[in-house]
Amino acid sequence: MNVGNVGTREKPLEKTGVLDNNEIWSGVVRVTGNVTVPEGSSLTIRPGTIVGFDPITGNHHLVIFGSFYAEGEQERMIKFGSLGTEDDPPEAGDWIGIHIKSTSHNSRIAYCHIQDAATAVICDSDTAQLEYCLITGSKSAILCHASPLITQNDINKNGTAIKCVGSISPTIVQNTIQANEFGIICDDRARPKIERNELTNNYQHAIVCYSSAEPEILDNNITRNGGWAVYSGGRLRGNFILGNNESDAIERGTGRDSEQFYGVDEVLEPRSNRVSDAGVQREYNP
Repeated sequence: MNVGNVGTREKPLEKTGVLDNNEIWSGVVRVTGNVTVPEGSSLTIRPGTIVGFDPITGNHHLVIFGSFYAEGEQERMIKFGSLGTEDDPPEAGDWIGIHIKSTSHNSRIAYCHIQDAATAVICDSDTAQLEYCLITGSKSAILCHASPLITQNDINKNGTAIKCVGSISPTIVQNTIQANEFGIICDDRARPKIERNELTNNYQHAIVCYSSAEPEILDNNITRNGGWAVYSGGRLRGNFILGNNESDAIERGTGRDSEQFYGVDEVLEPRSNRVSDAGVQREYNP
């Protein structure tokens, strides 16, 4: 295993290309080109590491065919972002993102702060876990082509928070999704389980369904979004819906259409009080 040196701000570790061995990154890492973890290899990133993608050298990504362990700690989060410059500060899309391929059967991203990406995490693996992260300032936070576990993440100030595409059923539970352009988009027969999340103050719709998508939408707080709480699909049970689509009311309707949702498949047991354990249930230290 290549443990390598510990990078510093004055002398960061520089990384590009295909990993030849299992690697451990720590300290400050400067990514100057695409980095690929091949099948059969692993990349481990230690708590507190800063991984900076250099936009001057191009628009780069981290592609995982093997194993990936980016596991920070509550007080020592791993940070992924753009290095930027004094004259050209970091912005969304400066780097492509982290792409977990279907051959990656052991990938966990936990206690990470990911920002400035085109799409922060693209997930093609059913076994991937994305937990306890802060994802902000990206064009898109999470794109799922598979059925990973997405839990206890604070996803805010992105274009789209989560997009699910294809015949997949990811578990999206106890996340706080706020101040994005869109909350969760379900497309092309996607059937995610969306449970006990806080979806609030997103500028457009909180949950959108296209092309026969049928999400299960259970016990969420869906409040103060600029557009519909749920649009064009989904089975709702036990949700607290308040103040969406310019309404000030608590939504108690059980039809397919109301002031706050449109064209849904079913509505059962609407709540008049907030779900107490919805959203992130711990404090992070970004």
